[in-house]
Amino acid sequence: MKKKNFCRLLRLIPLPLLAAPLFFASCSSDDSMTPIDEVKTPQRPISVEVSEAPFGNTTEARQLTRAAITDLTSFSAFTMTANKDKLSVEKKNGSWVVDGSWPYGVDGNTPVNFYAYSNGTYNDISGTPYISFIMDENASAQHDLLVAKNTVSYNYHQGKVPLTFDHACAAVAFNVQITKTLKTKLGTTLTVNSIVLRNVSNSGKYYFGTSTWGDVSGSAYYTLTSGNITVDTEAQALSSNYLFVIPQTRADNGTTGTYLEINYTLSGSKQATIPIPLAVDWVAGSKYTIDIKLGTGLIK
Repeated sequence: MKKKNFCRLLRLIPLPLLAAPLFFASCSSDDSMTPIDEVKTPQRPISVEVSEAPFGNTTEARQLTRAAITDLTSFSAFTMTANKDKLSVEKKNGSWVVDGSWPYGVDGNTPVNFYAYSNGTYNDISGTPYISFIMDENASAQHDLLVAKNTVSYNYHQGKVPLTFDHACAAVAFNVQITKTLKTKLGTTLTVNSIVLRNVSNSGKYYFGTSTWGDVSGSAYYTLTSGNITVDTEAQALSSNYLFVIPQTRADNGTTGTYLEINYTLSGSKQATIPIPLAVDWVAGSKYTIDIKLGTGLIK
C-alpha cells in the first residue's frame, strides 16, 4: 500500500481505535522530515566601567606645563579581548560603547578573562597573553600605553566589566637652561638647535599575567626639540613634553649608555654630549624629570 493511501485509510479509522499508541513517524507526501530549528543562545550585551591609576610623581623636579599624559579626560578608545574575542571600545557622548557582546556559548556564571590595551599588538601564546609594543619614533606625537585586566562572569555585574587602567610605560620630561656663569661669559642667551636622547631601548613585551615587561631591546634615538630654541637661565620645558619609555635599566656609561646630544650655535655649529646622570632605572607608572643645565664646562 502506498503511503498516501495509508494516510487516507488512517483518517477513516474510528477515534476509539486511535486511543492505542501508534508508532508511525509521520504522514507526508514524501519520506523527508522537516528538522526542528536549533535554539540559539541569545547574545548578551557587554559594557565597561573605566577608571585609571594615575602616574606617580617620582623625581618630579619642578612643575612645568605638560599635557601629553593620557588620562580619563583624553582617553577615548581602546581594544579589549574576551576569551580571545577582539572587541573595540569607544567613548561616545561621554559613555563607553563596546562593539561586540559577551563571548558566545559562555553561561552567565562562568568567569571570562578580559585584557584591555590602548596601543600595541595583542598576543596569546600557550595561555600567556601579552602586548608587543614599539615606542613611536616621533617624541612629540607619542602616546603612553594603558593596560587593564579583569576576570568576571556575566552575572557578576549584569554584563558590566570594571577596568582600572595602569600606565605601562614610564614618563620622562626634560627641562633645559644655562647657568648664570655661562650667560655672564657669553653676555647673552644660547641658541640650541636640537637636543637628542640616544641609546634608548624601544621594543618590548608587556605581560598581563605578571604586569611586567620582557624582551626589552632596541637602541633608538628621540629628538626632544622642534626647531631652534633660545635657552636662558630660567628652565623651560622641551617641546617633546613627556617621552614615554619602556621601563628599562641602563648603566651610567658615557655614550655607551643612554645620553643626551646637544647641538648648538656659538661661533658656528657645535655639539656636546651629556650622559644621563646616574644609572637609568625607569619604572612603569612613574614620572621623571631630567634638568639639563648647560654650563661653561660643556659649552665651549
